[in-house]
Amino acid sequence: MYMASVTLAASGEATHRELDPHLLVDLLWALAEPGLGIEHMRVATSPGRIEVVFFSTAPDAHSVAVTGIHLCETATSSAPQLRGWFVVPLAGNEGPGLQ
Repeated sequence: MYMASVTLAASGEATHRELDPHLLVDLLWALAEPGLGIEHMRVATSPGRIEVVFFSTAPDAHSVAVTGIHLCETATSSAPQLRGWFVVPLAGNEGPGLQ
């Protein structure tokens, strides 16, 4: 099993809202297709910041990271509850989600 994390940040008025982590998990599960290998998600929220950790049976950590980023980007672009939120780009040469 592999793990990858994705950070979301808020802009504008969304910086003052703290999301219910259970709501976000439900949104992400609704977007996750069975073949992606996602086994578990863990979400921690605070005003203006969300940390999502994905646990998956994917073939490697990079695949989990790419899947997690894609799910989070899809959620932020389609769910009204996530209006004003965006996926934080990763710095350095670690690759997506490999921090």
